[in-house]
Amino acid sequence: MRDLTTVLACMISAGTPILYALIGDLIGERAGIISLSVEGSMLCGACIGFGTAVATHNMLFAVLSGALAGGLIGFCQAFLTIDRKSNMMASGFVLMFFAMGLTAFYGRSLLNISIGGANSAGLGKIAIPVLSKIPVLGTALFTQDILTYISYLLPLIVYFFIYKTKYGLILCSVGERPEVTLAYGYNPRLIQYGAVIMAGVLAGIGGVQMSVIYTMGWANNMVNGRGFIATALVILCSWKPQRAYLAAYLFGLAQALQIFLQVHSVPVSMYITLMLPYLLTLVALGFISSSKKPTMPEKLKIVI
Repeated sequence: MRDLTTVLACMISAGTPILYALIGDLIGERAGIISLSVEGSMLCGACIGFGTAVATHNMLFAVLSGALAGGLIGFCQAFLTIDRKSNMMASGFVLMFFAMGLTAFYGRSLLNISIGGANSAGLGKIAIPVLSKIPVLGTALFTQDILTYISYLLPLIVYFFIYKTKYGLILCSVGERPEVTLAYGYNPRLIQYGAVIMAGVLAGIGGVQMSVIYTMGWANNMVNGRGFIATALVILCSWKPQRAYLAAYLFGLAQALQIFLQVHSVPVSMYITLMLPYLLTLVALGFISSSKKPTMPEKLKIVI
């Protein structure tokens, strides 16, 4: 029973950064822009957020700095793809390599540094009374940090925004028929800018959660493709935010199992356990692609 609780807790912790990046990219894609730069946004958020946590030991500053760093990468993506008409895929990869180089340079002084536990930055675990006492699930779900608790609500908030508000409808119209959005007096360019920057901000917060809370340390290229996985999982979700829980925690579960197998010395090759999260994502994407074809925004059909 304790092992199950541990696996579930690891699943939540590993899936939370993916959930932030996934929801961010989903917002960008709803506006017709594939934000492959979320990989770079996560990396910059992880590095800058961790550096701020080391320097200030302040949760708010760490999250805000990570969100700002991720948002700046998102702004660069928006400028390249919207104003300069660059290829979405190419600009995303360029920004990813730029972020890798930038964080490797800036993060040199952060290597082998520990913040002494997330509590030192004000991001420690918070047990919710009563709920945290539920057998098995209580400790895993309701003894988490504040960013994880916010992530529980994030897909629901975005679902309500997209499907239940006028502004969500306007956002989706930009990804479907921008000329209609313009005809109704709204500026598609500004809406796309806002969506892509928001994608970067959320991915940056996911990076903060990963470096400050999940790993409690910084390492070069520590995101290791999670931003690209988040982009792939948007397709798995069929661009529906309510499905983000399943997609993100599926990846998180694969990572949790990887750790579980290593800790318990199960005779499985290390290389197989390392590729398990990505293999599981590929299998899930293949299953979705072979069944009902997901409905994507019209503007993305030109790219995908």
